[in-house]
Order: sequence, then structure tokens, then C-alpha cells
Amino acid sequence: MTGRPIRVPRSQKQGVFALARFIWTTPTTSAGRLLARLSGCGVGERIGGPAVAAYLYRLPQGRLRGLGAIAIGHAIVVEPEFIAGREEWILAHELSHALQHDWLGPAYLVTHALFQLVSVIASGVRPISGFPPQHAYNPLERWWLCVPFDVLVAKALPSGAHATEVLSAFGLADDAAASRDVDPLRPRVAACSV
Repeated sequence: MTGRPIRVPRSQKQGVFALARFIWTTPTTSAGRLLARLSGCGVGERIGGPAVAAYLYRLPQGRLRGLGAIAIGHAIVVEPEFIAGREEWILAHELSHALQHDWLGPAYLVTHALFQLVSVIASGVRPISGFPPQHAYNPLERWWLCVPFDVLVAKALPSGAHATEVLSAFGLADDAAASRDVDPLRPRVAACSV
């Protein structure tokens, strides 16, 4: 049950679709930004690419240990120690969750919590080596996203042209990072902010 393939996400539609997406995801994104503020995070860093954009909040050293990384709407809260050394793939995974928020909107958190509960129960019966119980059988972590959790527990991170294409769609490849300095994402990011 490991080795799920990575997929290149489609670019987001703009205009009226961006406004609808903004309205649909605002409640969840607001909850994520509130968590970040209450946790002592500073100002969010804009990240993302043609597929999705979000704000990245880095927790202060030692705060909320064990959280790892979590996407709540278009707000991603991370422990800097957790993402060190594999930041681009962890962020691609979390940005994949932001895409899920675009589809499920305010229902995302409840849906994800229910899938996590089912996964924990299933893992109690049949654990999967290397996977935390809340992720092992959770389709929102392993099947229904562009960068499944499997990537993060694999012995080697994805590489090659396809991996670069996936990271570029999320604005995380080296060439995407360079173009981000010119700030082509401003209209996309503005549509995701609260």
C-alpha cells in the first residue's frame, strides 16, 4: 500500500472562479490563520504557484511540538524542525491539502477528521509500517491528492522531470522560486488571503 504516484495539479481558473473559491474557503482559511496567530507565528509567507497559493506560517522554536505540518484552508502551519531537509515535498503535500479545501470548503475539516478516525481504527487492526495511524488509511492523505503522504515516508524523495513539473505547479521548484521573486502570484495569493 505504499508508493502512490505524484500527479501534476491543474492551474487554477481565475476571474469569477477565483472569487467563488475565495468565498468558499474563507471560513477554513480564517481558522488556519487564527491557529497561526494564537500559536505565536509571525506574518505568513506567500507560497504557491499556478495550481494553488497559500500562506506559510512557521511556528516559534519549541511551540506545538509534534504538530509537524498542517494545512487549514490556505494557511499552512509548520514546525521548522519538522520540514528541514525536505521542505519542498512537505509543502507540496500541504498545498495538495489546500487544493482539497478548494473542493470541500468548510466541510474539509470535518471530513478529514472522520477519515482520520476511520484510519486510526483500521490501523489498530492492520497497521502499515512507516505510516502514522491517522494517515495510513486516510484517502485525503494517500489517494485524493497530488502529493500523497507516501512521498514523505518513502526512502527517497521523487526526482526527475515529472517531479520537477509537480513542484513547479506548486511554485516550489528552483525555477519557480526564482520567478516568485518577481511576484507573479500576487493576484492568485490575494484571492486566497483573508
